[in-house]
Amino acid sequence: MSASVTPGKPSHGKPTERPYNPPPITWSPCTNGLQALGGECGHLEVPLDYSRPTGTKIKVAVSRIKHTSAESEYQGALVVNLTWPGGSALGQASVGKLLPEAVSGDYDWIGFDPRGVGASQPTLSCDPGIHGYNRLPYVPATGKQLAAQMKIAQDYSAACARTNSGLLKHATTVDSAKDLESLRKALGQEQINFYGYVWGAYLGEVYSTMYPQRVRRMVLDSSVDPKEAWFGYNRNQNGPLNQNFSAFAAWVAKYDSLYHLGTTEAAVKKQYYDTLAKLTKQPAEGTYGPTVWTDVFLLAYNTSHWKELAEVFSAYVNRGETASMKTLYDANYPTTTDNLQAMALSTMCTDAPWPKNWNTWIRTTQKDYRKWPFASWNNTWFVASCQSWSVPPRKPAPVGGLQTPPMLMVLDSTIEANSTYEGSLAVRKRFPKAVLVQSGVTPADSATPESCSPGRSITEYLHDGTLPSRVRGNTSDLKCPANALPDPTTSPATTSASPLAGVMATAGAADQ
Repeated sequence: MSASVTPGKPSHGKPTERPYNPPPITWSPCTNGLQALGGECGHLEVPLDYSRPTGTKIKVAVSRIKHTSAESEYQGALVVNLTWPGGSALGQASVGKLLPEAVSGDYDWIGFDPRGVGASQPTLSCDPGIHGYNRLPYVPATGKQLAAQMKIAQDYSAACARTNSGLLKHATTVDSAKDLESLRKALGQEQINFYGYVWGAYLGEVYSTMYPQRVRRMVLDSSVDPKEAWFGYNRNQNGPLNQNFSAFAAWVAKYDSLYHLGTTEAAVKKQYYDTLAKLTKQPAEGTYGPTVWTDVFLLAYNTSHWKELAEVFSAYVNRGETASMKTLYDANYPTTTDNLQAMALSTMCTDAPWPKNWNTWIRTTQKDYRKWPFASWNNTWFVASCQSWSVPPRKPAPVGGLQTPPMLMVLDSTIEANSTYEGSLAVRKRFPKAVLVQSGVTPADSATPESCSPGRSITEYLHDGTLPSRVRGNTSDLKCPANALPDPTTSPATTSASPLAGVMATAGAADQ
């Protein structure tokens, strides 16, 4: 650990912004499941507005699983955030248990709910009924339906504005980066280690730019191109999500003897879209409509969900059963979804500018839908409230710099749905000491060799700082074969869309 460190100049806020020194965290046994792992939980007290450090305070929920190694082997605190904007990461202190004890035992593993989220105080909720089962179809069939969806987005923005919550103005990624710096201080660490996935990776990008000399080791998994945050980022998912659904359909066809949904990719996709049309006309049991069907199959981005998705698909198409569909939907879109939605928008809508003209939204979505029908419209409606968000956006946070120490970037596939290969390359270019490890272009049919995988690279990097060599050019630095696809005829799927985050990212919502 470094003995002499000076913080980098913050990229946002006034140059004269006074430093904030938080009080110590009071730890007690967790009550959220982490207690079985010896987890401790507490709250970090931070200013709502860092430009007024003596003003209103809020609390960020924090968890900790302490190191088990000898003090001579201790490598400090490792903060984890493997979520989308608005997602809970409090339970992700358990991520270390996915690694060998010889590595995980050297760190204190720290999870946290970002400000306004989950167990943090206060939280934000705008409209608890926003995600009911039977909602308007994502794909508007008429101008009337299109206008209705636009009104829903504007009504949600207005509902958030009516809360008058200070979180609406102070939930940017920069605010969370300052919370991360406060957490470092409260933990008594000269430097921190950090592992972030998607928004967590973007948080790492921003933090390491603001406080480069406070970073010891950092893993950025599925990085977000800063210039695409967040309108372009959201749109850039449409192609990969469509490709991943096609890969899922081809996999289902391979096991037609189990699922009876078609023997070709085209046949399986026809079953999906025919069922979507059927549910649009008449929701199952009068309740489970096209949005539930679409939301459930968005989980196809992660191969670890493929087996259960295929079972849900087969149960409804072949037997008319909805129980497993409801179970999977409820597990991944819990009743706290409004908190996730409210805080996701509070972050994304204010991190950077959005188009104000509806014509831009509709024109780009229609163009994408013609090429990638699977998720283009629902991706638009998820963030459409940013069109009328009540709080003006800030300028995007600068990202990158020569001062940032060597870091590891990983990406499971060049069609990764949660971020893009091009986005990871753009981030690599901004950090001259970063190294990017990726697996194959598409899922492979053979297991990833132990000698080359993003997961192996993470383990080695966290163990002793070992990184592959950085190569010249706009490319990844190490290319590994992709993970094997699940085989439903042998055992439950254990592969994931990302070496660690694939296991934990979807669990984050359940932690709220």
